[in-house]
Amino acid sequence: MNEEIIEKAVTAYRAMHRKPPEVVVRAPGRVNLIGEHIDYNGGRVLPIAIDHATIVAVGRPVEDTRELTIDALDIGRVTRLPDLETYLARGHGSQEAHLDYVVGPLKILLEKGLDPSPLNCTISSDIPIGAGLSSSAALEIGMLVAARELLQCGGDPRTLAEEAMASEHRFAGTPCGIMDMYACAAAEAGHACLIDCVERTCTQIALPDSDRLRIVITDTGVRHTLADGAYADRRKDCEESARRLGVNSLSEIEGNDFDADVLPEGIRSRARHVISEMRRVDRFVTAVENDDLPEAGRILGESHRSLRDDFEVSCAELDLIVEVADSIGIPGIYGSRMTGGGFGGCVLSLCHPDSVEPLKAEVIPAFFSEFGRSPRVFETNAAGGASPLR
Repeated sequence: MNEEIIEKAVTAYRAMHRKPPEVVVRAPGRVNLIGEHIDYNGGRVLPIAIDHATIVAVGRPVEDTRELTIDALDIGRVTRLPDLETYLARGHGSQEAHLDYVVGPLKILLEKGLDPSPLNCTISSDIPIGAGLSSSAALEIGMLVAARELLQCGGDPRTLAEEAMASEHRFAGTPCGIMDMYACAAAEAGHACLIDCVERTCTQIALPDSDRLRIVITDTGVRHTLADGAYADRRKDCEESARRLGVNSLSEIEGNDFDADVLPEGIRSRARHVISEMRRVDRFVTAVENDDLPEAGRILGESHRSLRDDFEVSCAELDLIVEVADSIGIPGIYGSRMTGGGFGGCVLSLCHPDSVEPLKAEVIPAFFSEFGRSPRVFETNAAGGASPLR
């Protein structure tokens, strides 16, 4: 799995530093099956790790130095930092924004008394950036696992996820929940992660074998930045809804107890999405456990409509893909919805293996006809979480 990018990272590290890396870590991206914008509202979510990943290769410098060398292969940029504290003290410009996801996790470790300096680091990935597949969480978790392995002080998945979330909040400026990081750290192959975002526990939910279920990702190519105002605005709306409803988070509201009229029109629909989506997570898990894939697909469709109409985080490209997939009328195309934070990114479809090609045959030309370009469509499996390879 990911042999090409593993070899790319190891070869580049060896060429730059004249020795092989001491630690190589694979950290997967993730796709959320159901439970969108629920993690920071305290509910339960159901992501899987995917078989696209980020590779982090690290080792100690040969020279006597405190320097950190970061070789980000996919953007063609090598950065040399005198040390962590000096870099963080001087600030940095927009062209160095990728370093937030590298240096941030290392700073979190430093605050715990775990000093990863000096460090050489080479990074490569095949996770599409900005597609809603958690390329940033994969990099953060990959850095944490690699640094901890180098320091011989491994961390459990929850600890890693909490460290990565703290880094995301403080250094990348995204007020995200714990889902992405936890899935990247805790996933087991063939399973989805049922994550309770209040208790911060993870239960593994077995998925049907690949000869019965394929997870198809259609990437619109529309890129989002979750650090921008739209994501933060949605979170503020949810927090304000909880305050007006007299609870700490919307996860405390049972569906039958939701009095929509208490809330102003501007935020009412945001709360309606969250509360209904939390119920959909439970229904989806039940459908999977009962081997009822058509019902699971119907729940995906409900989720997309709620994200589109109530939470207003979809876009024309996402909506077209879902509409075309739903209109094909093949029983083996169970259901589709946008996945990730929204405003672009990808659509998730659950399909029987025999229905994957018919799905592509309809979606790709329809998308091209409307937008003048073709989406990238690929299948993925429920992969294992972050782990050292050597």
